[in-house]
Amino acid sequence: MFHPICRQIFLFSLGMFLFVAVQSVAAQEDRAAEGKNLYELRCVTCHGIKAEKLAGKPTDYLEDRMQSFKEMDDPLFEKVRRMQAALAPLSDEQLKHIAIYLNGLK
Repeated sequence: MFHPICRQIFLFSLGMFLFVAVQSVAAQEDRAAEGKNLYELRCVTCHGIKAEKLAGKPTDYLEDRMQSFKEMDDPLFEKVRRMQAALAPLSDEQLKHIAIYLNGLK
């Protein structure tokens, strides 16, 4: 049916695709686990363990919101000041991990 070389190339390509896919899923799970730890350490006090208002929201939306709170100049409300204090030491990558975790709470 297939030329032996074509078959070998196809099987090798399929194997590489599956390997990369599995690695990608594992990396995403690692990021979500780190996000969960960060969320429980920095966010759970105000947003609750279930994060009901944040759960399942798109990752980009969550990242943008956290970044905008983090960078806000002279916030008027105490809640925003507390959130800034919680987010201040976190890197962009850590914010992304929190967003991945929250997105997965659907």
